[in-house]
Amino acid sequence: MRVYSEPDVGKRRLCVMRRVISLLWCLLLVSCVNTKQIDYDTLILNGMILDGAGTKAYQSDLAIVGDTIVAIGDLQNKAAQTIVDANGKYVTPGFIDLHSHAERGILRNPDVPNIVRQGVTTILGGNCGGSPTQVADYFSALEKAGSAINVGLLIGHNSVRRAVMQRENRPATDIELHEMKKLVNDAMKEGAFGFSTGLLYIPGVYASTHEVIALASQAANYGGIYATHMRSEGEHVIEALNEAVKVAEDAVLPLHVSHHKTAGPNAWGLSKKTLAIIDEKRAKGLDVSLDQYPYTASNTNLGVLLPPWSLEGGRRAFAERVKDIAIRQQIKDESAQIIFEQRAGDDLDRILISQFGANPEWEGQTFKDVLVSKGVEPSASNAADLAIDIQLAGGGRGIYFTMTDEDVERIMQHPMTSIASDGRATEWQKGNPHPRNYGTYPRVVAHYVNEKRVLQLEDAVRKMTSLPAERINLQDRGRLSVGMKADVLIWELERLQDISTFENPHAYSEGIDYMWVNGQSVIFENELTGNRPGQGLRHESQ
Repeated sequence: MRVYSEPDVGKRRLCVMRRVISLLWCLLLVSCVNTKQIDYDTLILNGMILDGAGTKAYQSDLAIVGDTIVAIGDLQNKAAQTIVDANGKYVTPGFIDLHSHAERGILRNPDVPNIVRQGVTTILGGNCGGSPTQVADYFSALEKAGSAINVGLLIGHNSVRRAVMQRENRPATDIELHEMKKLVNDAMKEGAFGFSTGLLYIPGVYASTHEVIALASQAANYGGIYATHMRSEGEHVIEALNEAVKVAEDAVLPLHVSHHKTAGPNAWGLSKKTLAIIDEKRAKGLDVSLDQYPYTASNTNLGVLLPPWSLEGGRRAFAERVKDIAIRQQIKDESAQIIFEQRAGDDLDRILISQFGANPEWEGQTFKDVLVSKGVEPSASNAADLAIDIQLAGGGRGIYFTMTDEDVERIMQHPMTSIASDGRATEWQKGNPHPRNYGTYPRVVAHYVNEKRVLQLEDAVRKMTSLPAERINLQDRGRLSVGMKADVLIWELERLQDISTFENPHAYSEGIDYMWVNGQSVIFENELTGNRPGQGLRHESQ
């Protein structure tokens, strides 16, 4: 008979310990292997690097960890959680839009596909004198809503003046000026990058140069810039530029000329003189720069067709004025002069209605189209009546075909010109917006680099990345180098294209295959990811 005995307890414990040690050793080896394999969060291989500084492209790899670029070079033997082969494509910094009006719309539509599809990773809002007056509150709202892209702000003169003086057409009192200065000062403390004006618009048009200087001085105290939609971009553009220069010189801060243009037949060719003035002032030590959108048509409210004095006090006050037959005739006469001399000449097809809530059927039609449909002569006088009626019905927006290719190209080639959209966060299929809202940045590459050879590719990328970053002292964005924030694009030269037109504006640009904002993908394999890694960017006082 076979006898079974209990195994030795000590041997059994030793066996168990050996098995545990073996298991732990295996786990440690696996852990070491995994740690060794995952070097980066994202690894972009074989791309043509355009670093944003204006240098020629070179083939290399780029790695991202967290929100930062951590390596550029030969990384073929490295591993990452996400690997993208960019062979045959350009890798560039994300585009930076110095002149945007999307700061409010992005709170309602944080994914802003019309902006993202252009490759824009950062915008600067608050332009043309219009901005939130409480900057800290705005950034809190942005953080709550989330955003696909980064957002910075200027503090706008029109908003500040309206908060203190409403729409009154008179000089500010000392007390009112003090209150406005405090608003600008507080905004700069809360992270605004500078002070903006829209001296064509209500109520900024009523302000003296002295008032503008006093307010710009507050921005100067914090190292901010002065960004201006000048008092005139037409036949009086030289005088307007001289005023802008005076503000910058007296307030002692850098000058940035917004969406520079010379618009209207009487101003065509004047870009030669404006750029010469800018060069002269720069040679004398004034820090002057400018931006521009790549189109020969502008887009703003239809109220600019009316004399500024007639709009004092807002729409109700305007409606009361035009009840007086004599006053209406005066408004009509001055409006007809504005339309003929500054906007359309004798061709009312130059004014296109882009948005008119009271009668959306007019959207996409020109002033000539509407007048002809009414059975009246398409004259400046009848156009003035139409402008009055539109204002009475709540106002609208227009596209103005007032520039020449020669002026646009001359301004674009200036070394201090950044590309900017002057665009908004659009609502899909609503209104007839300017194509710049959908196509600004791809258009520069497709039309002015590939087709017309106005710019070299590396210079075009510089104008969309490092140049605007330098203008507002974004030291960690706008270039591809180690330590910079990972705002990165991948696109193919032959496929980057604007699709939006004046006839069919609601069309997303094509060609941005990948886009990272602060290291997180916003476009991946040509699809929007829904990620919202954008941040509120605050100016740091210098």
